[in-house]
Amino acid sequence: MSSEEHFEFKKIEKLNLDSYEVPECFEEILSEFVAKLIEAHPNNVYKFAFNYFKDKLEEI
Repeated sequence: MSSEEHFEFKKIEKLNLDSYEVPECFEEILSEFVAKLIEAHPNNVYKFAFNYFKDKLEEI
């Protein structure tokens, strides 16, 4: 994907969350990521997400 391409989130109409086991810390992790994503407003969301979570793994 080139940096020129535009990224859009696709809305999922029906998702049964009862069928998934969501870790307790997931909301905190996702909230922090979304805040950084909005703050950075990157051209390439996939690359931003990859680097963000790679950096988080290196902190462990």
